[in-house]
Amino acid sequence: MSPLAVRTAVLLLAYTGLAVRLPAQVAPEFVVSISPSIVIITQGGMASFTVNVAVNERPSFNFALSRLPSGVIAQAPSGHAGANTIVLTALPYASTGSFSVDLDATAGNNSQKQTFTLNVKPMPIIQWEYHVEKALTEQDFQSAAQNLGLQSWELVSVVLSDRNGAPVWIGFFKRQKHPKN
Repeated sequence: MSPLAVRTAVLLLAYTGLAVRLPAQVAPEFVVSISPSIVIITQGGMASFTVNVAVNERPSFNFALSRLPSGVIAQAPSGHAGANTIVLTALPYASTGSFSVDLDATAGNNSQKQTFTLNVKPMPIIQWEYHVEKALTEQDFQSAAQNLGLQSWELVSVVLSDRNGAPVWIGFFKRQKHPKN
């Protein structure tokens, strides 16, 4: 036998012996749970949930989500024993409603499925309220605008007008309406 053939045979035997000693991740027994069982997300927003994997071994897991509504994207990294976080992103045009979503956790030849509820809420409609402020001097207008700014008012526009030969500063302000609880 040539020296190259001998080296190849020795390496093959060494690799084979090494592979026999390594435990194969064929079908580890594990239990999967999801928390919370109902995930709520708003269009244009993000939410996360935890996948807990109870297992005596230390295999790595692959997570896959199915039956996600249109416009919802999942970031599901490779998993491990213990707590794993999966992040969901709802695009602004994501389908709204309540959906049953399946999470498949796989390690080796073993796979488990858990179902959770995903509620996708519509993007809230922003409502505004408006205010008009008048002042006879620039300094008075600046002072009034500063006080309104402390109350979350935003200056939209300002006009210098003439009222009977005297200047009048007119400011238009807006702020987001807060819903009544």
